[in-house]
Amino acid sequence: MRRNRKPAVQLTSLLDLLFVMIFISLLQTKTPTVQAVVEAPAPTKTTEAPPPVLEVTAIFHFFPTASNPQAATGTYAMGGRYDTRSGDIQFGGISWIQRPTGYDMVPLTGKLSSDETSFTGRVDFPQCEIFTLRRTSRQGVTAISGKWEGSYVCSQGETGLLLTVQ
Repeated sequence: MRRNRKPAVQLTSLLDLLFVMIFISLLQTKTPTVQAVVEAPAPTKTTEAPPPVLEVTAIFHFFPTASNPQAATGTYAMGGRYDTRSGDIQFGGISWIQRPTGYDMVPLTGKLSSDETSFTGRVDFPQCEIFTLRRTSRQGVTAISGKWEGSYVCSQGETGLLLTVQ
């Protein structure tokens, strides 16, 4: 006599299928949790610090002062580097916009004050000394962006300076 084992095989197959379905269901349930954990660190990338050194441009406009009414008026474009960590800034002349006879572009090397209201340093050119600037307006994206007004001293004497940093 032969026994029919078919129902036992079918029951085992059904149990196996049920186990697989439960396992897949659990995996699908856990997937969003895994994705949330994986996706959670992504926003920290938007809060990264800016690069420590930024390229900046400026317009250097010089003019006579009350103490030196004979100084000429002129304007030129500058390019430079601003270190956001130390506050160090370097500018060099790029091209003349309005050049008076006998004047050359002068480079500036200085430091932004910790309260971001003054920018002072040296005029790195023969027979030149210092410059002192105070912020008159803030515009743009960097701490140095805006209008700065003051003076610098070279062989022609104290000369007014308006530096507009983009």
